[in-house]
Amino acid sequence: MIGKDEVVITRLFCRELDLDKSVYRRKIRNREKYNWRVVYKYSDILISSDSYVKDKIEKPLKEFYKLLELCIKRDPSFLKSLSPVKSKSYFPEIIKEMCDKSNIFNVGPMATVAGAVCEYLAANLSRCCSQLTIENGGDVYLKSKRDINAGAYLKNKYFKDKINLKIRKENTPCGLCSSSGKFGHSLSMGRSDLVVVLSGSAISADGAATAIANRISNSDDIPRTIDHYKKLNDVKGILIVKDSKVGIWGNLELVP
Repeated sequence: MIGKDEVVITRLFCRELDLDKSVYRRKIRNREKYNWRVVYKYSDILISSDSYVKDKIEKPLKEFYKLLELCIKRDPSFLKSLSPVKSKSYFPEIIKEMCDKSNIFNVGPMATVAGAVCEYLAANLSRCCSQLTIENGGDVYLKSKRDINAGAYLKNKYFKDKINLKIRKENTPCGLCSSSGKFGHSLSMGRSDLVVVLSGSAISADGAATAIANRISNSDDIPRTIDHYKKLNDVKGILIVKDSKVGIWGNLELVP
């Protein structure tokens, strides 16, 4: 039996990652020598790297959850708030960053939690790797010395399995995060088929993807939403799909 506080790390050798969440993972075309599935509490993570980092994963992942849970215990509003929560002096730095970034996008701090897990792990792993991908439920941290191609998964009859994105190596390290009003475990107030955001921070990308997806009710919302969010310094690229329409801006490129 797996203990409540046990981090389960499984080495993956197959090219096709046939996992419960493989719908995201099959879309990552650039896999490295070492691939790990990491399961702990609410996280189900894929880490792909050019260096052996298994022994460096457990400590920061447990540490992040400990910091988060202590924060929620002291300030229960942090967990369920759908609007920004003011950063407190006693918050750890990663929690303060979640508050600061969610404030930019006018969402609750937990809208950035998946990206924050990626970012916290990356701070501990990236110094050991030239190539690093950390994927957490469709929210991704990327560091690469080559261009990265990633497929965008969406349940849409017009574009299913047809949208592929290129992220130029010079735009990494970066966060590449997604949100949808049609599928996924995260709450969305909108009806987008898919929103993908590129940012220098996975925390910012996660919060921005949630905020942008909240604004999309129909395809007419796409241009005005892009015009609004492209003015924010934290946002470096946007993809929005709604029905038969696609809007794209910034450092995201569509590729065959």
